[in-house]
Amino acid sequence: MLDATTRAADWMGLRFNAKKCAALHIDGSKRDSVQTTGFQIQGEPVIPLAEGQAYQHLGTPTGFRVRQTPKDTIQEILQDAAKIDASLLAPWQKINALNTFLIPCISFVLRGSAVAKVPLNKVDKIIQQLVKKWLFLPQRASNELVYVAHRHGGANVPRMGDPRDIAVITHAFRLLTCPNSMVRNIAANALHDATKKRIGRAPSNQDTTTFLSSSLDGEFGMARCDIASLWSCASNATRRLGKRISYRWEWCEERQELGVLVPQIRSDDNTIVTLSARGMLERTLKAAIYSLYMETLKCKPDEGKAFGLTSKWDASNHFLAGGGFTHLADWWFIHRARLNCVPLNGAIRHGNRDKRCRKCGYSNETLHHVLCSCKPHSRAWQLHHNAIQNCLVKAIAPCLGEVAVNTAIPGTDSQLRPDVVVTD
Repeated sequence: MLDATTRAADWMGLRFNAKKCAALHIDGSKRDSVQTTGFQIQGEPVIPLAEGQAYQHLGTPTGFRVRQTPKDTIQEILQDAAKIDASLLAPWQKINALNTFLIPCISFVLRGSAVAKVPLNKVDKIIQQLVKKWLFLPQRASNELVYVAHRHGGANVPRMGDPRDIAVITHAFRLLTCPNSMVRNIAANALHDATKKRIGRAPSNQDTTTFLSSSLDGEFGMARCDIASLWSCASNATRRLGKRISYRWEWCEERQELGVLVPQIRSDDNTIVTLSARGMLERTLKAAIYSLYMETLKCKPDEGKAFGLTSKWDASNHFLAGGGFTHLADWWFIHRARLNCVPLNGAIRHGNRDKRCRKCGYSNETLHHVLCSCKPHSRAWQLHHNAIQNCLVKAIAPCLGEVAVNTAIPGTDSQLRPDVVVTD
């Protein structure tokens, strides 16, 4: 194959840089599996890799008995995140930069590497702390707000473990449903062999889906000698996601078709992704994860109260992506207010701290009391009311009629003075 490649490259006038190439020759029948065979490309020797030696391929260390966690790549991503944090960008611009430049880098690494859990959790923790800092939230605030989409009121930053599991599951499903029959048959046979190694007998199609669904019932739970493969990784990823969104693999005997069942959160409807919609699996799994984070946050009795309303309409969260019509003072307040994390006496749940209002002495100093009931702030209420009123007046088109503000309705005996009256 190398000779044929050399002839084709010579004919096209291309030259390979042998110094940037590496060869890995493994013979499983020998005690020393890695062979130091000398390969050449266009007459120049290619560096042979020894056992434990790695080649940096697409940001991932590749070799025999080599840990694939790309520590150098992850460290560079974290350094870039620190530079974004130290920059003079606005908070929403920092979140946008993170989602635009760094999250795709991490997703790319996760697609091509078997990243260990510990360094991935470290990355997730650091990014989570940075995003909370940019949202001006205390670290005790709910993590779900970091992961929820912009249109529902979150920062739209994925949890690092989710893209890894979704990428493995999607890759396995695409191989098993590939339009190319040769690729599809090779993948099916490899899955068949992995399942046979697990249960110790020739498996049926139903057995392979049970294996992929990470079942530990009966013979699937028996301890056997096994090696890591794409299919075992897909099974493990299914176990991790299945605990949270109850997703599983299914085989339809009637149609002789493989599918993935993804339940809808808080609904009896299920989405089944099959061969005809194979490109929808990744999007469906991501939507289910987002819905899980949303519902988890909504169910929290304290921090989920306001979120249950503000997540319903996109207009309530228009400022999250671009910071439009938003001052820094508004940004620093709104996220704390929505999660009830403003440092008020009534918002502190632990200890026996005095919860009385520091201004008027009311028994419970909550955000609602400060904004709507605390008399020393009555002037601020009026200014807040007038500011909203004036925004509405400016938004009314002149063609709709004559606008009157805080005046009695003309032609009536009523003494009431509505905030805004439009007369056509």
